[in-house]
Amino acid sequence: MRKKRIFIGSSSEELELANKAKEILNQEFDVTIWNDNVWETSIFKINSNFLNSLLKASLQFDFGILLGTTDDKVIHRDKVVLQPRDNILFELGLFIGRLGLSKSAFVIDKDISVLSDMTGISLVEFEKNNQESFIEAINRVKDFFKNQKTSEINFFPSSTLASGYFENLLFPTCKYLIENNGFKIKNTRYENCKIRVIIPSRLSADVNLQFEQLKRNFDTQKVSFNYAGRPRFIHFDTEIINNELIFVDFPTTLSGINYAISHLLPNDFNTMSPDYDTIINREVERFIYTIKQLALRNGVDSMIEILVEKQ
Repeated sequence: MRKKRIFIGSSSEELELANKAKEILNQEFDVTIWNDNVWETSIFKINSNFLNSLLKASLQFDFGILLGTTDDKVIHRDKVVLQPRDNILFELGLFIGRLGLSKSAFVIDKDISVLSDMTGISLVEFEKNNQESFIEAINRVKDFFKNQKTSEINFFPSSTLASGYFENLLFPTCKYLIENNGFKIKNTRYENCKIRVIIPSRLSADVNLQFEQLKRNFDTQKVSFNYAGRPRFIHFDTEIINNELIFVDFPTTLSGINYAISHLLPNDFNTMSPDYDTIINREVERFIYTIKQLALRNGVDSMIEILVEKQ
């Protein structure tokens, strides 16, 4: 199982704190600091636009930690107060917007004047010149992230596509099989039925062609049936294994992930890069997770099997 990825943002003056946080988190997470200059993991690459790079980073990572330190003095209602850099606040908003509150942490110096807009956000405070205080704060964030579910149903393209796929195909098929006590083919009724969803281990640019190639590995016959409330027949490839009828499906709706991500990312993003693969792989994980959660919620989890097929 892959390590979850964490992005750490800080001011350039507080890189020592960012590196300390990375040291604490590195054993259980894959951690990248904003200024990482290793080409494979760097956020801001040579000749890249900073905003585009941040937008990409917000899709690449599972969690975001922003360190708010006393970098700037500002006048607020005729008083001089200490606040973090504007770019830190911007990055915090970006990660909260993309990942959600439960996947973003704002670790702040106790001397910072907290903006009223931060009300409702869980802040983790530390004393700037107290190393133990900072270590304790980062460990609290680590425990918080570790206790988060592997993924969650949200409005990423993968979750939306999975929800439509479940509601329009998987769940109606499960209901049909339950209501009819199985499925009948050529005068033989099969009471033991299962839906097997085949997903490639890596999405290619042409998902439809990819699934056509996968189908060659299966010896199936086509069946169709009509379910109440649906305007069209449901069509499936099936195979019989040990007197169990397996409904095999290749969810071409996954092509929507490539389409959505290409529009969420900057136009100059290289779709053949390792970064793109990381994002796509995480979206496929979310697609699978969403189907499993919906199946569990609707009591049909024993009828749906997801198989990741290597090519």
